[in-house]
Amino acid sequence: MTFTRLKTLTLLVCTLLALSFPGYVNCANKKGSQPAAAAPPPPPLEPEAVIEEVNAKQLEKLLADKDYVAVFWYARSCVTCDKVLAELEKIDDDTDSFGVDFVKINDKRLAKQYGIKNFPALTYFREKEPIIYDGDLMDEEGVLDFLTSLEAMDLPDRIEEVNAKILLKIIEDTDFVAVLFCPDHETCPPRVMDKQQCRKCAKALQELENIDDEADQLGIGFVKIHDEALADEYNLGNLPALVYYRHQTPIIYEGELQREEDVLEWLVQNKSTGDEDDVIEDVTSKTLSTLISNIDNLVVLFYDHGNDDSMTVLEELEQIDDDCDKHGIQFVKIDDVKAASDYGIESIPAIVYFEKEIPNVYDGDLMDEEQILKWLLGQLEHDEIEDVTDEMLDTMIKEGRVIAVLFYDNNDKKSQKVLEELENIDDECDALGITFVKIDNPEEAVEYGINKVPKLIYFEKGIPTIYEGNLEDEEKLLKWLETQTSSDQIEDITDEMLDLIIEKMPHVAVLFYDKDQKKSQKVLGELENIDDECDQNDIAFVKIDDDKEAKEWGIDEIPSIVLFERGIPHIYEGDLMKEDELLGWLVHQKRYSEIPEVTDEMKDKLVENTEHLAVIFYDKDDKQDMRILNELENIDDELEKEGIVIVRIDNAAEAKEYGLDHLPALIYFENKIPALYEGDLMNEDEVLEWLLVQKKTATIEEVTDEILVNLINEHEYVVVFFTGPCEPGEPCDHTLAALESIDDELDEAGIIFVTTEDTGISKKYNVKSYPRLVFFRNRDPLHFTGDLDDEDEVLAWITDDETLEIPGKIEEVNVKMLDKILAENDHVVVFFYAEGDKKAQKILNELENIDDECEEKDIDFVKTSDDDIDKEYDLPGLPALAFYRHKFRTIYTGDLMKEEEILEWVIDLHESTADVIESVDRKTLQVLINDVEHLAVFFYDDDCETCPGILEELENIDDDTDKHGIQFVKSNDVKLAHEIGIFAFPALVYYETGVPIMYDGNLDSNNEVFNWILEQKADQSIELINRDQLIEYIGTKDFLAVVFYKEDDPDSPRVLRHIELIDDEAIEYGIYVVKMHDKLMAKKYGFRNPPGITYFRKGKYINYDGDIDDEEEVLDWLTSPANMEMTDHIEQVNRKMFEKIRKNSDYVAVIFYSDECKQCPRVLAEVEHIDDDADNAGIDFVKIDDKQMAKEYGVFALPAIVFFKPTSKEPVIYAGDLYEEEQILSWLLTQKDPSGDVIEDLEGERLVHLIEESGSIAVYFWNKTKCDICNSKAVRKARLKKEREQQQQDGGTASAAAAFGSDPEAAAAAGEPGGAGGGDGAATDAMASKHDDDADGCEQCTKVLEELENIDDDCDKHGITFVKTRDFSVADGYGVHEYPALVYFEGGIPNVFEGELSEEEEVLQWLITQKTEDRIELITRQMLETMVEETQYLAVYFYKINCNICDQILEGLELIDDECDVFGIHMVKIQDPQLAKRYSIKTFPALVYFRNGNPLLFEGDLQNEQSVLEWLIDDDNRELADEIEEVNERMLDRLMAESTLLVVFFYDDDCAECEEILEELEEIDGEADMFGIDFVKITSVEAAKKYEVVNIPSLVYFRKQVPVLYDGDMHQHDKVITWLTSQDVFEIKNEIEEVNRKMLDKLLEENEFISVFFYEHNQPDSVAALEKLENIDSETDNLDITFVKMADSRYAKKWGVTKLPAMVYFRRRFPSIYRGDLLSEDEVLEWLRKNRFRQPELNIFMYALIALAVAFVVYTAFLLQCFKPAPPPPVQHPKQS
Repeated sequence: MTFTRLKTLTLLVCTLLALSFPGYVNCANKKGSQPAAAAPPPPPLEPEAVIEEVNAKQLEKLLADKDYVAVFWYARSCVTCDKVLAELEKIDDDTDSFGVDFVKINDKRLAKQYGIKNFPALTYFREKEPIIYDGDLMDEEGVLDFLTSLEAMDLPDRIEEVNAKILLKIIEDTDFVAVLFCPDHETCPPRVMDKQQCRKCAKALQELENIDDEADQLGIGFVKIHDEALADEYNLGNLPALVYYRHQTPIIYEGELQREEDVLEWLVQNKSTGDEDDVIEDVTSKTLSTLISNIDNLVVLFYDHGNDDSMTVLEELEQIDDDCDKHGIQFVKIDDVKAASDYGIESIPAIVYFEKEIPNVYDGDLMDEEQILKWLLGQLEHDEIEDVTDEMLDTMIKEGRVIAVLFYDNNDKKSQKVLEELENIDDECDALGITFVKIDNPEEAVEYGINKVPKLIYFEKGIPTIYEGNLEDEEKLLKWLETQTSSDQIEDITDEMLDLIIEKMPHVAVLFYDKDQKKSQKVLGELENIDDECDQNDIAFVKIDDDKEAKEWGIDEIPSIVLFERGIPHIYEGDLMKEDELLGWLVHQKRYSEIPEVTDEMKDKLVENTEHLAVIFYDKDDKQDMRILNELENIDDELEKEGIVIVRIDNAAEAKEYGLDHLPALIYFENKIPALYEGDLMNEDEVLEWLLVQKKTATIEEVTDEILVNLINEHEYVVVFFTGPCEPGEPCDHTLAALESIDDELDEAGIIFVTTEDTGISKKYNVKSYPRLVFFRNRDPLHFTGDLDDEDEVLAWITDDETLEIPGKIEEVNVKMLDKILAENDHVVVFFYAEGDKKAQKILNELENIDDECEEKDIDFVKTSDDDIDKEYDLPGLPALAFYRHKFRTIYTGDLMKEEEILEWVIDLHESTADVIESVDRKTLQVLINDVEHLAVFFYDDDCETCPGILEELENIDDDTDKHGIQFVKSNDVKLAHEIGIFAFPALVYYETGVPIMYDGNLDSNNEVFNWILEQKADQSIELINRDQLIEYIGTKDFLAVVFYKEDDPDSPRVLRHIELIDDEAIEYGIYVVKMHDKLMAKKYGFRNPPGITYFRKGKYINYDGDIDDEEEVLDWLTSPANMEMTDHIEQVNRKMFEKIRKNSDYVAVIFYSDECKQCPRVLAEVEHIDDDADNAGIDFVKIDDKQMAKEYGVFALPAIVFFKPTSKEPVIYAGDLYEEEQILSWLLTQKDPSGDVIEDLEGERLVHLIEESGSIAVYFWNKTKCDICNSKAVRKARLKKEREQQQQDGGTASAAAAFGSDPEAAAAAGEPGGAGGGDGAATDAMASKHDDDADGCEQCTKVLEELENIDDDCDKHGITFVKTRDFSVADGYGVHEYPALVYFEGGIPNVFEGELSEEEEVLQWLITQKTEDRIELITRQMLETMVEETQYLAVYFYKINCNICDQILEGLELIDDECDVFGIHMVKIQDPQLAKRYSIKTFPALVYFRNGNPLLFEGDLQNEQSVLEWLIDDDNRELADEIEEVNERMLDRLMAESTLLVVFFYDDDCAECEEILEELEEIDGEADMFGIDFVKITSVEAAKKYEVVNIPSLVYFRKQVPVLYDGDMHQHDKVITWLTSQDVFEIKNEIEEVNRKMLDKLLEENEFISVFFYEHNQPDSVAALEKLENIDSETDNLDITFVKMADSRYAKKWGVTKLPAMVYFRRRFPSIYRGDLLSEDEVLEWLRKNRFRQPELNIFMYALIALAVAFVVYTAFLLQCFKPAPPPPVQHPKQS
């Protein structure tokens, strides 16, 4: 027995082990048992991580589908790319785990679209927004950190979405992160706001987006995550929720997320509090600006990390940091000298306290932290006038704040006394909204015209007003300030203030007046009336009493008004006493651009300060001049757009100063240099063209003698072409036109070139014959004696060093001149300095002493002080001295004041010979690449260990490369190397005509390097051809690329070099590349100005229009399948071409053939018929004559068709009949899309479920019956047509009939009566004939369906599911009655297509628009009824077709559709006039707002979409859940008619008690809704009277319009809801009450006896039964049975009711179903009566108890009877005894 148990136990254990570890556990085999199965093979090795290769189309789809995509861009000729790719492969899996898709692509044209110019490169797309990685691509860990960092995912003005993995990494890597947790996307799909938490999250997100940038500036990352599981893990409760991770420690925000200011303040407060280290936080300048704007109390320490005093102060202040935090003062520090200077801090360290953005500088002992803390607390507690710097003051004025500024002197007793007095009114100023500050800065005071302090200026909107009263009388000053804030007086200013205002404000009206002049006083009184209107039009109005300032602007008559528009003055010439006319003029000048009138003084100021200025000199009394002026007004706006200021001046004397004897005249000033217009001023188009030419191109300016004198005196280099009297067409005119060609070169060299016909000044400089060219250098003239018609000779003479040289001085040159000098001269010394640098001037004085010695050695010595010259030439600092030898630079490191040592250094460098590879800086290297034809560059890194050894070896071949004309240099500029795609060092790049080729061999072998360089130099592979060869090649070459170039063009070698790099690879594709310098042939093929590329394919040519310097783009263009396609036939390709096609195409069909194959020609002819169909289906069809290649794909018999698709590595070989092209096409389409290239057919619940669950779905509804007949007819026609064709091939109809006689099946197929199928065929024909009329109509459905099949794939690409249905019930449910119809559903919301369904492109565009844009959906009546029931907030736009105003309003409403979605309001449109009448709509268009099914008609202006939006989101209209809706009288009447149970709260807005009652009633609104009771409120007295409501407030309950007044305490909402749902109130006599589930449950709890009639609406049986049962409602009341009805079939099933109508009787919640006839009310009543008075039925347990009780009684009686003691014997009577 024990052994048996052991056996059983052993067997059980073995079984369990075997099941747990299959393949690894072997139990002992018994005799006859089978051997154990072999262990399963080991799991396959995981494939090595490989970054997926994509093409442009695939990348586009990937970016559309994925949020985070990293794209590695590489090129064929890039050697570094492979190395970088190998490194990046290591992090591919890691990026996948973070949700980042990593792909690679070789597409130069696409790369350029994303700003990629150098390869390799990495672009990171975050929600389609690209960012280029600029770090080291060889550092894969750095790349991974970048891809998963918060900075990389940062999008402007958007909170980035992350997944859980990235979030955890961000929390680990980032000190401060704010995370908004939102519901999952499944819970809250995009743009679906049907849930409260979804709306809440969207609203919170919208508000928090506003502070994302501020948080970034504060160093706080802000992200969002849709992950409910993670939120549950953190126990966050209801979403959305905001969690702030500070050093990985989470803090949950408890406030309101929709208040972004509070959130930002909370983030800032929690940023530093609670830190373990008591350190003052370091901030940047940008962060500091944000903190000042958002923190009321902020202390800033400006310090210098390298300064000992700063660090000592910092240590002291760290001790009071926590104390500041306790008092709510934020303490930060900043190490930024520029930021300090911006706030006027000149000495560091310094402390500034900001209170509500008002700064106050601490001037005490910075080493005494206790004193500082005391000062800070004093600032916090006491309101003192804050001290500011001039920079702080400028900032506050610029912001337009209302400021009172006291200019004072801290050492002046009077200033101190005034300050003490004014401290008393600081609080009062705060109450008036005036910021009171003080400043101790005499220079700033002078800027505002204040020469004596103390002085107070009031600023409002940047306009200053000086207080002229007694500053010691603070009461008067306060009263004056109060008057300024409320008065409309024009502010009085000084001349310095005027200059500041004109500079800073766009529109300033200035009244020049004399306060002692009566006329000025009178004018001022009138103009005070329009001051406010000017403010409203953003025109600053000020006045100035300063005769000197008026004269500076040329104002001779006082008073006068001048309007300055962006610094340009306009003089008012009207009557100043007519203020309305003046106001109209000011507004007109602001809105409309007119040529302003200026004085000569104004003109001088404009010339000085305006870069592009046109001045019209005219005489306003001359009618012709005024006509010309009117014409030129037409071009004023165009000139303003081009940045040219145009003014007019009526001043003959000023015109004569410019040598203008005849008016009108036009002079154009560019950078103060004038040019005279000599054309027709009446032709405004010609004037405009001339001015634009002057601005955009360098032309020789025409000047007068007077202008010329000014130019010679003011400029260093001026070239003058004296033409003398010169008429068009004369030789001088031709010479001038030729010289125009060198004007640009002279401008680049900083030389002014002008021309003049005047002869006055020419005589002064000894010009006797014309034309003559004179070069003025520092006013010293030099005459040109060469050939003026040879512009090249002129240019060479002007720019020659001997011509330019000014004896005894080092020449000043600009950057362009310096580049020219360095390019043309072998030895140059350059002194770089900053203009205005005194030290540099001293150095220059010393260097002048060695200038002559340098010239003797043929060394050019120049100086330059252009802006940013140090950055341009990569200099360590200024001043600097550099010696250039053959463009190679050496910087002098000694003492620049010792000219003798400098001269010795220069001569040593000049005479030495370079025997090493010369090192170059960035600027020099760029020059060498552009200028040197053959250049080898060795890039190295200072950290590279192998670089010095390799460099030493390469020194051995330096001289050899020089002998072959190859310049060899080295560079350690890592940044430059990265820009050209070099990330691994060392590296060697060979440049030929600027085209780089990277060396990928062994750099240790200098022989290999040298040979490679020589090979690159000798590589000249492109054949040069002539015309005859071109004609021959066009006829004989299938693919021929011809590069046309100019033989004498210096750019041609570079272009040809680029093409040579791809020549060999082009041949692999069968493309022959040649070059040609025949101008006539180039012109013939479309290149008037070569270079260019013409591509011939079988004689047909196309021209290349891309970047000819990008060889890879050229090769991609040449080998593009679209360009290589020559005819409409199947293209023949070779192996290389096929690889290209395979890479770029998803689906490729290949027919392998051979010329030796006899069947091949016939098969090829058949297949040609389906080539176009295959193309239309997206399948590229090619043919290949390559037996070896065919064998590689498993093809051994030719011909054969092979199909390639992206989802399978191995191709599929066609095994069918090669002569049946239709069969082949069908097979190809099936292979491409196994599911069939048809729109999926769905019906019933599957379709409804898909509509509800799918985000975007298009449903095509079509008519089943008609289309089936139509399709059968089409099939029959196609079959008969094919049979007739077959008959003709077999010898005609007669022979076919004979053949059919012996072949019944054939006869049947052909429809012959003798065939077996004849009857069926006839029946089919008859049926088709019968439905011919219908068939014509239903062919529309089929035709449309065929068209829509073409866009099915496109819909899939855009994420739109496309299905079709013939289900009438589903169609009816959505109100579709006319077929065919297309309905688009997004989030279950329908939208009907209104256009032409047969236009598939229009349909596709409409669907994409619906998917990508949030449009207002078109719905039907049934859709509306469904949406009214299911949608909480629904806005319905009723409109008519062919209604222009309807369409215009609809466009406006589209603009607010997105905002409506955010607020959870869905907006739809409908065309249904009949339905509109139901909602009292009489005119179109109209808008009805449904709130929980209750309609509200919009009565405002529909053309104002903003007012519509405000109305929709208004609390009175858009009531949220648990709020009682406000209604008007009409709406109440409608609700009375429609709602069976309605509670109305009548109240008054002025009733204080009503608000309290409403708050109580709001508590039960939702609960009342659950009982089917509508709850509204109304304030209409008329409505109260209408419903006989006397007292306000009152609560009235209408049950089917029968009112019941509530007379209880309305402050107790519990009693109110109990009363509303009580049976006494609920019941209506002689009527069966309707209930819902909630009400029925309550009734079942409160009543013992209830009868429920379950029924269906509009069902005849239910209606009939209900009529009968209404008759016994009173009798049931007498029986104490509550009788109700309920239209809820689902709830009925709960009680066992499967068929409606039905009656269920509940006795103490126990149901009984009535089985009799419901139409017999007497039987129903009798059944109810019996059930009501039926005795309780006893169950077995009760019977047992009774039996036991009876038995006990019987047993007791038995015992009493049987064991009753014997009675005692009777006592005998004494007498008896």
